[in-house]
Amino acid sequence: MTKHVPLEKDKHAKLRVKETGDYSRFAKQNLIPVVGRDFFTLAAEFPLVFVTNPNSDEFMAVAVMGLRDGQNLYCQEVPFPAMVIPVGFGNAPFAIAATDESREQFVVLVDEESELLSDSEGQALFKEDGEKTDYMEARVQGLVQAAQQREQTVQICKLLKDKGLLTTHQVQLQHRPDGQRYNIEGIYTVDEEKFNALSDEDFLELRRQGLIPLIYAHLSSLQQLRRISAKQYEADKAATASTQAG
Repeated sequence: MTKHVPLEKDKHAKLRVKETGDYSRFAKQNLIPVVGRDFFTLAAEFPLVFVTNPNSDEFMAVAVMGLRDGQNLYCQEVPFPAMVIPVGFGNAPFAIAATDESREQFVVLVDEESELLSDSEGQALFKEDGEKTDYMEARVQGLVQAAQQREQTVQICKLLKDKGLLTTHQVQLQHRPDGQRYNIEGIYTVDEEKFNALSDEDFLELRRQGLIPLIYAHLSSLQQLRRISAKQYEADKAATASTQAG
């Protein structure tokens, strides 16, 4: 459960944040939203694809961390078993929300139910005089940057859609004959043929916006589907063995 409320210096004066590499809060989320910056770090470990946002018709970018719905293969253990993590993993226990339609004013939220919060250990949020600590100031700056990156990623997805580059891609994966076959629907990838057939004008527009390296990173990341398939096979095998033993 989460309970995000506005951060207040009086109400939350004594709160501290424990820095940890425990991301088990994502253990039941196999598709993790990512931002454009993530493409250049995560592509070596995770497949990066596009899906439609369940709350709108917009596309969003996600990292595939499991083939079984509701099971994140990477967030079951501590420390995190990969060398790279999504930018968004570092936001908790905070979030940020716009307070006006122009999205220029923000309010910082804190999840009062988060296990990362403590009254006795970790980084303090406020000084004795009620001002934010340097740690909290840095966290706020990071949250603002994260919000900007999310908005930029929305625009990236919109541009790829408008250029007709996103195509539905049904993934069928079976690591070994004795393993389960996974049919994953509802994901989209950049169509390489359409990308290579872009007019010079459209290609230059993508280049001006710095999207050519991102597209190549996305296409390269699809090779990691084999890694996820192998990891899912091992997890399924372990789960079956545990059930039989019990």
